[in-house]
Amino acid sequence: MEKKMQASVGAALMSRWFSSPRFVLPENWRKGDKNFLSVPTQHVDLSIVKMAWVNRFTRANVAMNTLESSRLTTLPAAVELRRVLQRQHFLTGNKENIGVSSNALILHETAHLNSIGVPYGGGVDPLDCALAAFTMHVAVGGSVEPLGGNEMKAGKTHKMLIEKLHFYVRDSYDFNSEDEPLGYWGREGASASVFKLGMSFVENRQFRQWRDRHGRGGDFIIFSDVYTKNLPKSIKMENMI
Repeated sequence: MEKKMQASVGAALMSRWFSSPRFVLPENWRKGDKNFLSVPTQHVDLSIVKMAWVNRFTRANVAMNTLESSRLTTLPAAVELRRVLQRQHFLTGNKENIGVSSNALILHETAHLNSIGVPYGGGVDPLDCALAAFTMHVAVGGSVEPLGGNEMKAGKTHKMLIEKLHFYVRDSYDFNSEDEPLGYWGREGASASVFKLGMSFVENRQFRQWRDRHGRGGDFIIFSDVYTKNLPKSIKMENMI
């Protein structure tokens, strides 16, 4: 089925799940309510999903374009950036460079700006097979420095100069949603809705049942690698952080 559907990424993710010791993701990890720098490395995958592959799909490109065109300098983005910078002690009395890592997990926890949901494609293409619906994130590269005395406004203390955008995927690989249908599967491929002879209907509970029987099946967090875009003109976030 992997060759038929050109679904090598989905196959690699599933192989990792089957070969890992039994582990159920905590719900707050699934929702992203976790500092992933504190998560044991065996529960995080940083190597399977590549942005060069993700970028082949139109809905992923639409998500990145939306983040860049309309979600960089919004109030929620500024609030999120301040939260991350404050937690990592980057809001000092000096100029600090941020977003210098090429590791998506580190960028997520030290320079994260915003995110957008990427919906299920509606069929079984390779992206659906691997990630179904997922979240595209953007972190920033540049510098943050304190405002001068005459620049300060209503609780804002720093300004940010954005020179780079770092795009990446974060997702959870698990089968914990109740009775989520995964379509019809067979040796010749899979279908979201069309049954063919030799295919079987598959849903999440069958994976949970297999995990309970065999003591294997380890959920994990996915971070892709990073696609970095150098901005032709830097973006200033003044009186927002």
